[in-house]
Amino acid sequence: MSQAKNEIIWTDPSVRSARLAIGREHSREADLERLIELAEPNKSERALDYVTGLGYVARAFASHVKDVDAFDPDKDVLKESSELAAQEGIDNIHFEVADPMGIPYKNNTYDIVTARLALRHTRNPGGCLDEISRVLKKSGRLLIADSLAPPHTELVSFLGDLMRQRDSSHVGSCSLAEWETLLESRDFLIDQVEIYPKEHDFEEWAGELGADSDSVRMLAMMLQNASTRAKRHFRIFESAGKPVSFITWMILIRARPVSAVMS
Repeated sequence: MSQAKNEIIWTDPSVRSARLAIGREHSREADLERLIELAEPNKSERALDYVTGLGYVARAFASHVKDVDAFDPDKDVLKESSELAAQEGIDNIHFEVADPMGIPYKNNTYDIVTARLALRHTRNPGGCLDEISRVLKKSGRLLIADSLAPPHTELVSFLGDLMRQRDSSHVGSCSLAEWETLLESRDFLIDQVEIYPKEHDFEEWAGELGADSDSVRMLAMMLQNASTRAKRHFRIFESAGKPVSFITWMILIRARPVSAVMS
């Protein structure tokens, strides 16, 4: 399978190291266990992990379902994912290099599809959801875990600028209203939403990607010079004139095809 045509940002060598570093950070987050709880999987079911990255979601689900298909547009990232699964003795995950806008799976195949921290890296989340809708069974469940866009334009701009300064593959986050519109227009109904804060230690967060001192200084200045509204919303904490910590808001969504909910 050729690498992604539509989402070059996912396969650009200049952002590969960032995806790998941030992927390791994502392995420590509490939402992995909650995703499994919301998915309500069983051992007869098949799951798809959409843009798997380092495969943490795929590996977390592997013991709860019959098998997992997991794809990523970057073959080098996927190679590491496969090696991690092998190290853990997991043999029911099938990894494949694929284009997020043209995934090589049949219609009406999966009981569960997960998209964790993937759709904020795409310019076309609707196109991704079209593909997910196509391969998800009419009785299936879609689980989305991602960053949440703030409720004000000023805060959206601040968050986007901050995240892209740290990781150039970040495109943008959706608000709850935007998620509702995207999903409902594709005949999904949201039946569970959870919103929670994620705290970041500034030095650890800024240094996670091995950023140079100038980049870290720029990130610090962005937090220090944030508006009062931004400092309150993101709970930016400073000490001795330097940023110590801040939060971003995360969202978990479970959605089902209308046909499953209304039948």
